[in-house]
Amino acid sequence: MQKELLPPNTIKEQMECWLAQLSIALNQKQKQLNLNKDIPQGHLRIAQLSKKTQKPQYYHYTNPKDKKGRFIPRKETKLAVQLAQKDYDISIIKLLKKQISQTRQYLKNINIISACYTNLSPARQQLITPVTLTDEQYAEQWQSVSWQGRPFAQDEHYLLTNRNEKVRSKSEVLIANALAKHGIAYRYEYPQTLKNSQNKIITFYPDFLCLNIKTRVEYIWEHFGLMDNSDYAQKAVRKLQFYAQNKIFPGRNLIITMETQTEPLTPQFVDTMIKEYFYSSTR
Repeated sequence: MQKELLPPNTIKEQMECWLAQLSIALNQKQKQLNLNKDIPQGHLRIAQLSKKTQKPQYYHYTNPKDKKGRFIPRKETKLAVQLAQKDYDISIIKLLKKQISQTRQYLKNINIISACYTNLSPARQQLITPVTLTDEQYAEQWQSVSWQGRPFAQDEHYLLTNRNEKVRSKSEVLIANALAKHGIAYRYEYPQTLKNSQNKIITFYPDFLCLNIKTRVEYIWEHFGLMDNSDYAQKAVRKLQFYAQNKIFPGRNLIITMETQTEPLTPQFVDTMIKEYFYSSTR
């Protein structure tokens, strides 16, 4: 499978959210300065710590040429607080405006690298390998990999997915069909080379290996279907520990679904998991 020189830029959603938060903070700070009539004129100067008291000394000045200002006694500490907050707010407003401008400029140019390829004619695109593959190119390559899954015994029961794939349970049919419905690339029982607690390399066959095409992140999806069986539940715990030893963690690169006889896996829940892990460009 061809390696990308540059992964896709997935920061757009975060930057747009950050821009909105910057704008909210700017509006609030500007309103506070404009509406607060109790804010005193002038600024705060803080002198070196007194050798006797080891406490800072505060001075209030209104003339920039006044290098000293009026000493603020302890009983007027509220004035020092107001002046310090005002000075901070004035500085932060300037920084917020600058940050907003820079973020808008970044978002304006965020797609220029991918556009260098996508804006070309189809005939020219066919002659070029871009530094970042399109989602369609990457998904096609990822899905085209061939593998040998865990073999079925001659008399073993199996079920078929909508893609005519053999799987081992109704819940796996449900998951596979939901992934296909949402256009999520996946591999059933794709072999993984992992290490056990004795640091011995073994081949492991997780239920599904799935791809978030926006981020190029692969997720192992394990379904535990008999969690009301104590022996099965203990094996599930050991499997999760095994994954953790190999730096595969729930929520990061491992998806877990479970069920019992009284709480079966539902299509609605599978759809919820798919939307959480594969519809976001920030995961």
